[in-house]
Amino acid sequence: MKKVLLIGADGMLGGELRERLEKNYDVVGTTIETLDITDKDAVMKKAEEVKPDFIINCAAYTNVDGCETHEELAMSVNGSAVANIAEAAKKTDSTFIHISTDYVFPGNLPVEKFYTEDMMPAPVSAYGRTKLVGEENAKKAGKYYILRTAWLYGLGGKNFVKTMLKLSKDRDELTVVNDQHGSPTSTTTLCKIIENVMEKEPEYGIYHSTNEGFTTWYDFTRKIFEFANVSTKVKPISSQEYKTMYPQSSDRPTNSQLSKDKLKAVGIVPEPWESALKEYLKEELKVADIDQTTR
Repeated sequence: MKKVLLIGADGMLGGELRERLEKNYDVVGTTIETLDITDKDAVMKKAEEVKPDFIINCAAYTNVDGCETHEELAMSVNGSAVANIAEAAKKTDSTFIHISTDYVFPGNLPVEKFYTEDMMPAPVSAYGRTKLVGEENAKKAGKYYILRTAWLYGLGGKNFVKTMLKLSKDRDELTVVNDQHGSPTSTTTLCKIIENVMEKEPEYGIYHSTNEGFTTWYDFTRKIFEFANVSTKVKPISSQEYKTMYPQSSDRPTNSQLSKDKLKAVGIVPEPWESALKEYLKEELKVADIDQTTR
C-alpha cells in the first residue's frame, strides 16, 4: 500500500481527502498543531520518518482579506513553507501535490475567455502573490502537480454556501455581486481530481482543477437557494457597489474562469458545478438538520 503524507489533514479539503484516501492508501496526516511547515527541519524530519510516495499540501492561509494586512505571515505559510515541503519531497523521492488558486491571475480577462495553465500569472492581491511564490517553490520538488482551484466549498469548514444559507434564515433579501465569474468547486470534486492524478500519474506540471461550467456569485446564490428550497430573494450588485459598502475588503478577480482542457486531456473530467452543488447540499442540509435536533 502506497504511503501518503497529508499536510493540513484537519481542514475543509484535507479532512475529506484523508477520509477518502484512507480506503486505498496508508495515510499519515498532520495539522498545524503536529507539524509547523515553516520549520524546515521539522518538515524534513517528518518526511524522512514517513517515507511517503506522495506528499499532499492542503495547508494554506486562505483568508483573502487577512492576507492584505498580514502579508508577511501569509508569505511564510503560502510561499516559504512550500519550499520546505518541496525540498523534503525531493529528498525522499516523493511526488508533491500542491493546491493553488485562480488568484495567481489578475482576473481581468474578458468574460468570454478563460485562463489556461500556460498563461502568465500576474496576481493583484496579497493572497495571489503569496500563492504564486508557493507555486514556484513547489516546482523545486521535481516530481510535482500544482492543482489550481477556485470558489471552494465543503462540509468541513466555513464557506460561501454555508454563509448564504445562514444569512437567508434572518433576511428576506440578500445582495450578491453579479460581475465576478468563475466555477464553484466542491471539495468532493477536488478530492476526486487528486485521487485521479495519484492513480494516473500524468505528466508533471500545473492543472486547473475546478468543477465544470462557469457562473457568477449572484447566480450561484440563486442556485443554492433553489436547491435548498430557500425563499430569500437575491439582489444583484456590482463589485464597485460592494466595495463601497465594504471598503476594507480586498479586490476580487472579475474573471476566475479556468480552462479544464489540460485535465480532460489526461482523462480526468470534473462534473458540472450544478450537480456537485446539489450533492453537497444533500449532505449539508442533513448535517444542519442534525444540529437543529441535537440542540
